[in-house]
Amino acid sequence: MRRIRLRAVLGALLLALFAVVGTAPGATAAPAVTTTTLPIEYHADMAVDAVHQRLYIADIVTGSVVVTDFDGRVTRTLTDLPGAADLVLSPDARTLYVALSHGDAIAAVDTATYRTTARYATGAGTAPLRMAWVDGTLWFAYGDQWESNLGSLTLGAQPRVRLAQLPEGTWPGPPMLVSAPSAPGLVIAADQHSTAGTVTVYDVTSGTPVVRTTQNNPGGISDVGDLTLSPDGRTLFAVSGAPYHHLAFRLADLSVDHIYPTDAYPDAVAVAPDGTVAAGIDNSYGPDVYLFSAGADAPSQIVDLDPGSGLSLRPHGLAWSPDGGRLFALTGKYGVALTLHVTDV
Repeated sequence: MRRIRLRAVLGALLLALFAVVGTAPGATAAPAVTTTTLPIEYHADMAVDAVHQRLYIADIVTGSVVVTDFDGRVTRTLTDLPGAADLVLSPDARTLYVALSHGDAIAAVDTATYRTTARYATGAGTAPLRMAWVDGTLWFAYGDQWESNLGSLTLGAQPRVRLAQLPEGTWPGPPMLVSAPSAPGLVIAADQHSTAGTVTVYDVTSGTPVVRTTQNNPGGISDVGDLTLSPDGRTLFAVSGAPYHHLAFRLADLSVDHIYPTDAYPDAVAVAPDGTVAAGIDNSYGPDVYLFSAGADAPSQIVDLDPGSGLSLRPHGLAWSPDGGRLFALTGKYGVALTLHVTDV
């Protein structure tokens, strides 16, 4: 009996030790993690403000945006933003644009005063859901099912909204969008509503989307849960619940560039300025995030954010600080307030 009890105690100690950081070849010591309970139970997007050292977290359910500092402390909650679904910062970080999926508009919020300075109507029933910024124009995905489309809001002295930029029936729902200064003139769209898992790279330099390359189910992915670009703009990460690994694609032709081994079910990805990949999975009891050096075949760290809690990493719930020193992650479950984790990497 004593031997059995001793083994049980040792087993419990080992589980506690590995709950925070799993063993992997070359794995480093457990990182420091700060957690904050947020005043929301759901999130649709998270934006990182390098200028003001803030996070903006959009809640489509309450129509609000929670503001925190880089230590995770809540500093403000912005309200009266119906259906806050997606966030884009202007390049100078002076304006936060919020897609109002329940307000048929895009709101412009002054980041110095937190006041809404403009609401750009996108048309009755459009329900803008996703956005991407390219050269002073906000491209937005809107609509319902096969009536979904891509629109644009050109900013400036005389803002202009243009709808139906693609042929009718191109997408089965508003696609996820991503863009970056390192990939000039491009908007990448991905199907998040069907098993087709279509990913398309659009050239928008003319003001009208032109398909540069497109693939159905690249690498075997289906409905896409997250999308991001590498810092150099050459590699696209598209995350799907299956296959059970994270995929990096060459942006030029959407061919598989690298496979990052993780586990079921991939739901988030973020890439640090130095190329470190944070690959997140939906796992209620076990590791949530795998950290890889760029192009590595094994993780350097495996992190369980909420050991034994039953909480899961939120889809699209990872982001890096501008210096790559901190990883921001959101976890939660139905009916429970979200937790923001700030991990020193």
